[in-house]
Amino acid sequence: MVTIYDIANACGCSSSTVSKALNNYPDVSAKTKERILKKAKELGFVPNLQARALSTNKTWNIGVLFEDKSHSGLTHYFFSQVLQGVKEQAEEKGYDITFISKNLGDDEMSYLEHCNRRKIDGVVIACIEFEEEQVQELMASDLSVVAIDYLSNNISSIMSDNYKGLYQMTKYLISLGHRDIMYVYGHEVFVTQERIRGFKKALDEEGITFYEDMLVESKYGEKNDNVDAVEIILKRKYVPTAIIFPDDYSAIWGINALRSHGIKVPEDISVAGFDGVEIGEMVYPRLTTIKQNTSRLGKEASLKCIQMLEAKTNDNSVITIGVELIEGGTCKQPRNKAEDHKLIERIKKTKSNL
Repeated sequence: MVTIYDIANACGCSSSTVSKALNNYPDVSAKTKERILKKAKELGFVPNLQARALSTNKTWNIGVLFEDKSHSGLTHYFFSQVLQGVKEQAEEKGYDITFISKNLGDDEMSYLEHCNRRKIDGVVIACIEFEEEQVQELMASDLSVVAIDYLSNNISSIMSDNYKGLYQMTKYLISLGHRDIMYVYGHEVFVTQERIRGFKKALDEEGITFYEDMLVESKYGEKNDNVDAVEIILKRKYVPTAIIFPDDYSAIWGINALRSHGIKVPEDISVAGFDGVEIGEMVYPRLTTIKQNTSRLGKEASLKCIQMLEAKTNDNSVITIGVELIEGGTCKQPRNKAEDHKLIERIKKTKSNL
């Protein structure tokens, strides 16, 4: 087994200098550090992680708290890309990741207890009920905590610009001529609040009066809830010319539900999603959506957590990641008002045949 003493002899320096270089101490010059790291790699040096943890008072282990209600786990269409970003950045900086849960074998415990048991240095939180008592306990602890798409005074946050996303999408639909726009929003979380705020702001700037029935409650990524939302919309006295769904999967299910009633997209109703995941590129016409930079969300969260660990200080900074409007083929100019009566009659006829 190659040791730091072997590297020191090969480089003609002290073992303490090698140790500092391997642990990225600032009092070793960049040139010396590069030479030592190169020689360590040539010799096939493998660091002793337990010894490294003792010498640095760190376990080099970041916890990831991720609970998905749909139980799709690491295959989740949106968060799988976020988590991949967390993993890649952590590995690049020499850290491992551990998933945090309420169970460890047969033992039940809080998230914080799990972190303490596993000697976690810091935690990245994504896709969870942030107001849950155990999550709040974790965020109030001494651990370095970074949350994705959640704002709190106690922790650092990495945010996708959800406000701007819905604002941009609404302005885009208005620019096409739409004024009867409905937003099917996901369950009540911080992200939802920001998107609704952007929706209202865009309407207000264009002089369009906001009414509560322009909002229809649903859930993110839930097929049945978004199909039900379409049914609710079609039962109303008037049919909107455009519908924005909470995410791309919901938008596609919404399109299928509309088509089952004989409604053409985008000829009768324009449809837009949010997220910019790959499935939106696979349907025809391509889904109009807001693309989030999922990989960067994860990488920035991981990097921020590591920076706090290495600086040995916590903060409540907020990093906002930009979004991009993707102009697909599911949105166009609104139908002629003269066609409203024909559309409503077509919907009634389709319902009677179901």
